[in-house]
Amino acid sequence: MARSYATVGQMTTYAVDKAVSSPDLASHRDHTAHVELMLSHMLEFVLMAPRSREAFLRTIARSERETGAIVADPRPRRSSPDLVADLLPEDGAAEDAARLGVAVRVQSPLSTARLVRIAAALGPDPQDAIVSIVRSHDADAQRRTAAEATAQLEATTPAVPAIVVSTWSRIGKKLAKADPGHKDLWETIGEIGENAGSPVVQYPLDARALLTSPRVAEELHGHLELLRRASRELLNTSPRFSTRRGQVGAHLQAGVARARAGLELGEADRGTLVHARRGTQTPIPLGIGSLEDPAETAQADERLDALARDAAAWRADPSLLPDPPELIGTAVSPEAEGARLLLWALFHPTLLAERGFALAPARRQPALTSTTLALRLVEADGDPEVLYRISVGGAAPWTSLVPRVTREATAELAPESYAVAPGKGQSTSDFVWEVHRALRSLTIPLRDLRG
Repeated sequence: MARSYATVGQMTTYAVDKAVSSPDLASHRDHTAHVELMLSHMLEFVLMAPRSREAFLRTIARSERETGAIVADPRPRRSSPDLVADLLPEDGAAEDAARLGVAVRVQSPLSTARLVRIAAALGPDPQDAIVSIVRSHDADAQRRTAAEATAQLEATTPAVPAIVVSTWSRIGKKLAKADPGHKDLWETIGEIGENAGSPVVQYPLDARALLTSPRVAEELHGHLELLRRASRELLNTSPRFSTRRGQVGAHLQAGVARARAGLELGEADRGTLVHARRGTQTPIPLGIGSLEDPAETAQADERLDALARDAAAWRADPSLLPDPPELIGTAVSPEAEGARLLLWALFHPTLLAERGFALAPARRQPALTSTTLALRLVEADGDPEVLYRISVGGAAPWTSLVPRVTREATAELAPESYAVAPGKGQSTSDFVWEVHRALRSLTIPLRDLRG
């Protein structure tokens, strides 16, 4: 194997130095913009080497032409590529002004409109080329928008650039072989690009111990019951998973809106999982933990009665939520919070999208009941009338938190459902992947039936 003449550390240091000196860094609130800026400069660093540049052009850009330096834009804009280079004329060919633009994405594919703007920014030369690098699960969607952009450009301009779609996974694998001298660098870039837009689900938890423990199941069920009861008594509604666009995780809530506070079950804070929250404001703990005896239950009843009397005030301004003198009941255990964290990873919209699923519309989301917590899904590119479900519970009392995946009944097929238990020593990320893979397997019979 060829010896690498640059290291991952050198590449990372270069990218960090370039990124932190960007004049627009402070204006980027979305961390994905920071990651994309870093990746642009990582690519710039590796592509300084002629052999690496040649490998990139042949393997990723699918071009036989050579380029000058491929340079990252220090002030990336939505109307321009993240990296750009002049395409050198072939031997004997006349000089032209053709350029190569590289756009990097770590969360969602480039829109048709943005691809059209990038084409306009490159210039009018028909030999221009655009390379869009996205995560593997976004590749099909990016190819569709690339085709739409090409059709739109063909209708409005005589110079239509070639749009090539590639993935971070392909960069990490193919370029590691095509450019073995920089194998470690390409693999690092590919891994960062594929994983940067995904939530981290590698927690230091024992999934098997948490999800099969009757004690943990009973405790978490108690917090869910508190949320269900409080939602009914204070808001006259039932909790469901939110389907709001742009949310960064699973959100089990009742009545939460921009203008009015509602209730949610979320991260443990001051001993409780149940909070009052308005929009994206900081949640305020309800002040009730695990209830273990009649005296604590009576105190919780008094607390809910007080909140019901002042509901109009604190729903308009959650800061008016009256503070309890002390936590009612027992503080949530680390095990129950760990189990919630793991289950919320199973329900995470971004991770489900990577397996080809979208949240079913709000009107079709099941309410939290005394026996079942569930999230309903549809295939992102499938029949919206075919519903899938990830659920926990199913009977009272709860004795485990092992999830179940389900395809609901269709006109052609009976319902199908099975539980997915964590294996001994299985990591949390592997378990989440296993559950989502099992969910995906339920789409196969319908695909086979419909051809």
